[in-house]
Order: sequence, then C-alpha cells, then structure tokens
Amino acid sequence: MAADPLDREKKKMKMAVDLWSDSDEESPVPSEWAGVNPDSFRDDYLAKVEQDRLDEQSAPRPVKIATLDYYKPPTMFHTVELFPVSQSGSKAVLRAAKFLLGVSSSLDGEPLRRCSGFWVDWDEEKKTGLVLTTARLIRTKDAPYSVWSGGEEYAADAHVTVHLLNGTSAEGQLVYLQPHYDLAFLSVQVDQPINLPSLNEKDVEYAQEVFRLGRDDSLNLRITYARAEYLNPTMFERHHNVYFRSPDGHGDNSEYDNGGPVINLCGEVVGMVNVPKRFGSFVPSSILLNCLDSWKKYQHIPRPHLGMMFKDIKLLEPAHVDMLWRTFNIDDGLIVQEVSGGSAAEKSGIQKGDIIESFNGKPVSSTIELENVLMSICKCPLDVEVHIYVGVFHILKEQRSTIELTAKLSELGEIITRGPTDS
Repeated sequence: MAADPLDREKKKMKMAVDLWSDSDEESPVPSEWAGVNPDSFRDDYLAKVEQDRLDEQSAPRPVKIATLDYYKPPTMFHTVELFPVSQSGSKAVLRAAKFLLGVSSSLDGEPLRRCSGFWVDWDEEKKTGLVLTTARLIRTKDAPYSVWSGGEEYAADAHVTVHLLNGTSAEGQLVYLQPHYDLAFLSVQVDQPINLPSLNEKDVEYAQEVFRLGRDDSLNLRITYARAEYLNPTMFERHHNVYFRSPDGHGDNSEYDNGGPVINLCGEVVGMVNVPKRFGSFVPSSILLNCLDSWKKYQHIPRPHLGMMFKDIKLLEPAHVDMLWRTFNIDDGLIVQEVSGGSAAEKSGIQKGDIIESFNGKPVSSTIELENVLMSICKCPLDVEVHIYVGVFHILKEQRSTIELTAKLSELGEIITRGPTDS
C-alpha cells in the first residue's frame, strides 16, 4: 500500500515544531570527542611538522637553470640614458669582460680588500699571466692629509688571490708595486691561454663616453657609464688622472671597481680605475702603457721627482686664460702650484705661479703629457741621475729662462714639503 503524502507532510511539520520548541530541556547528544586527550592533537601536529622538515631535507634540490633564473645585475645598464649606446656598449663590455678578473687580499688571515684587475701579458712558456690592478689592493694605511705629504703604508707580504672567470681561484704573486701611479702587477699561474686587452695609445677625448668595469665578490660584472672629464686636480690628488662624470643614479661608490679597466665603445682599454666614485678618476692608458713598457724592460718604474706640483692653463676658466694671454701672451703650459722646500727647483729660482712651457725642449701643455715625458726620460737603471732642461716663464719678472734640474729617480710616491715662505 502506497504511503500517504499527507502523512509525510505532517511528520515534517511535527519535526519543525520540535526543533523550534521553547522548551529549555535539551536532548542529550553524545560528544564525539569524549575521552580524547587534547595534548594528543599537539603531539600529532608537531610530529607532522618534523616529518615534513625531514622530507624536505631528503628531497632532491630543485635545479637552477641559469637561462631561466631571475638575474638582478649589480649595476644599471639598460636605462633611458644609455639607449643610444646600448648596442655598441653591450658588445664593448662583453668583449672586455673576458679579460676582467676579481682580486682580493688578506693579511694575517684577515680580509684586507676586494678589488678588480685585468690581464696585460701572457708568458706561453711559463704558463703565467700578468695582472694589472690598483696598489690599494695591499694598502693598509691611507695618507693622513694628502698623497703629496706621504704617510701611506703597504703590506708587500699580504696574501693575494686572483679570482678567475671559471669560478676557481689562484694564488697571485705580487711582482711589483708602484705607489705614485697607484698600480701593482701580479703574476698568476694559469693552465690555458688568456684573453689580452687592447690598450689605446691615445688618451680619451674630453666628454668621450666610457664604461667603468669591475667584478663584485660573486664575479658579477659591474658596469658604470660615464663621460671622461679633464680637470685640474686638487692639492690632495696626483696630477696624472682623468676624471669620471656619471649620470644621476649610475655612479655608485664601490671598491670592487678599484683596479678595473675603463673602456671606450670599441672595448679598448683607455685607463684603470683608481677612485671608483660617481665623480671618480682613472689612470689614462698612455701612462699605463709607459709603466708596462718600463716594467718589461727594467722590472721597475722609476720617476724623476721634480719637487713641484702643477695645473694646466688650458683647464682654467676661459676668461682666466684670456687674461693671461692679454697680459703675458701665454695661453698654454703648466702653472707651478707648489715648490717643495729645499728641492732643486726651489734652489734654481722657480717659484709658485711661474709657468713651465717645456721639458727638454718639448712643449708641454698638460700634466698627463708631463708624466709621459718624464717616463720617456727615465727609462734607465735606478742609479742614474737625470738632467732635465725646463723652460720657465718667471711670472713676477716677466722673463723666460731655461733651467737645468738634476732629478733623483724614485719608485716611491713623490712628497712635497712646504718651504719656509709658505703659509
């Protein structure tokens, strides 16, 4: 017999009334957690966490794929400012990256410095390469006042490591230190031939586009865009440097770049970094080539100490140059900024403010030209005295003379001491 639909509806209504009854009496419902210890849940959870940790440790590590992995470069390159040179610049820096290395030093087991360097020579027979880097790699004390006043200290016995591009490291041997030009040569044993750079014999032009390169402590390539700038140095700087000028946001201050190459848009080396700042400086390639030539021939890089500091007339304000030309008919040469007390220059009558027009009969219009002339004069053994003929315009007397200076050769940084008449 079929069930009555009305009966089913009545039962539903009765259940609804029972559920919404105002009675305070509750039906006893047995708890499904009765008799269970709550601490057991915590123990189970902790056991699961520990098992997950063990499983994670024993699981194979995910493979990092270099071509797919996210890579954040240490410096900026693909920016709006570099759009016009991005293609040629990429080719140039990648070409130079093949001879760019990382170098580090330590003393008594403690890290000293991490810098950069680059190959400059290769001995096929001995399987050794020569690395050029900054002397700051082993500097333990900076000059307290100025590089011209002395006080710098270097640890020639520091342990030096060259970080090769394949991720391995090799012990480097310090074979030469030249503090005046802030450079050092390291000898390294390598198993296979290396990439050598092309050093440009001609120095960079004013405002020429260049790249400052370095490698960080992971060997990542550091690229800093800049334009070359020629300035008269301050009294706290050597006068053989070229300067950087980087756009906003491009020039960070990183010691990693110290000793790294400065290249042009063709990938040629035009200098070596010695002050890695946004408005830093570098040693130009013409001086580097002269230093390398002297080292190969004589295993030292001597320099005659003239006892004078200079600045270029052509780098003064144009109105100042015009005034000098109108007054003295001179618009080129070197202005004597300082004369060292007791030096041959002081004894010969050269004074601050005088204008040096020539050395050994050759006109000189910049301090970089001067350094190259001096190195061409002194490519000889250290125990030889050099005689230099200096063409001077004495500013107070308004007359010219040629003075013979006998200069001492030295591998050390030149020190200028103030004379008794200096304030």
